[in-house]
Amino acid sequence: MAAPRPLDVLALTRREAVRFSTQVGPARLRVVLRKAQQDLERRLRDATGLRGPGSDSFTAGQLRAVLTHVRDVLKLVKTGIGQVSLDVGDATARATAKGSIRYLEAVEKQFAGLGRAPIAIDQARVLDRAATGARSSILHRILTDPDHPGRPGVLDRYGDAVVENFEQELQTGVLTQKPWSEVRQDLVAQSPFLQAAPAHWATRIVRTELMGAANVASWNAMQEVDAQLGGGTCRILCATFDSRTASDSYAVHGQIRKMTEPFESWYGAYMTPPNRPNDREVVVPHRIEWPIPKELQALPDSAVAVRWAQERRKGAPPPRPKMSTIDLKAFGLEPGGRVARRGRR
Repeated sequence: MAAPRPLDVLALTRREAVRFSTQVGPARLRVVLRKAQQDLERRLRDATGLRGPGSDSFTAGQLRAVLTHVRDVLKLVKTGIGQVSLDVGDATARATAKGSIRYLEAVEKQFAGLGRAPIAIDQARVLDRAATGARSSILHRILTDPDHPGRPGVLDRYGDAVVENFEQELQTGVLTQKPWSEVRQDLVAQSPFLQAAPAHWATRIVRTELMGAANVASWNAMQEVDAQLGGGTCRILCATFDSRTASDSYAVHGQIRKMTEPFESWYGAYMTPPNRPNDREVVVPHRIEWPIPKELQALPDSAVAVRWAQERRKGAPPPRPKMSTIDLKAFGLEPGGRVARRGRR
């Protein structure tokens, strides 16, 4: 498959911006983009320093590439993004974005990959409560769920206004591709509580929230692809295994659900991970006609019990949720019921 052209990437950014705008309105999109623009321009000044605007460092090139997308969409918002035609020929598209295309093509020649990288507007949209309501962030989800076990502690520590500020900072971080360490510093700077708390608390918020936004955006894309393919795609939960992996992640690894079905854990149901702070699971889309690879198969109960014991927990681990809502015998069958040949995907 040929690599996308800068023109195609810019068109993708515009499509995601239109979707954002239809959900929250152009005024809200303009606020988000302007904050991102200000952040990018400040970081670009810091990156170039005394070397001037002609600096050719990778960092400066990356910042300018992202800024190019942000300015292009801001221009469309100003002129009426609802009237943007996305299905136009190359000539028309180039005419509306000459400067943007010219820069993205130039930076692509200098640093391969930068001109082909869209900005994560869809991921930023997930963190906007005007678009996704109580699902806008893990913290907000906990705040609005009276039955969530973490609710009292979060209410004591943050409060709704603080959480909304966190969401806005995270949005800016997503759009501007800001390093996690800098996003963490921004959160701490606006929260007296985090300034007095251990440093890892802010890191936990950033990691959990950005991973949550990425997984929701990925799920949206999976649903679109599944619709285009006429169905037949499921989601498989995949845990990250290392010395920090908890027993609840052992218990859900390999869990299979249809596109619109929630996963289940010891902490409740959830459409996309994380289901708790520091949860590092990801979702893998999988065609039912494909065999399930070994690395995505559920672990035996004994492995969960061993990890539970290693954590020095008392008693036996809780019962595991249903691991698959799809009959496992259906996997690896080609149309007509034939068993798919080994290695065929």
